[in-house]
Amino acid sequence: MQEVYLPENNIEAHLVQGLLESEGIECEIRGEYLPGAAGELPAASTVSLWVHEAQFEQAKQVLARYEAGEFAAE
Repeated sequence: MQEVYLPENNIEAHLVQGLLESEGIECEIRGEYLPGAAGELPAASTVSLWVHEAQFEQAKQVLARYEAGEFAAE
């Protein structure tokens, strides 16, 4: 597995995971529960999305479309 995206928070993590999975890309959220230990960890985001190496490039293309606002509700 390879890290593909660093969401701003858990909500965005689940949103992007659903987007990737709707495009046929298996995606795993890691570090989702670590913010609960914020007093013990650095302030940086701990949540990340991971995909299989074989789907990494496809995931990056979908994420580029996401960041460009292609999936925004009108």
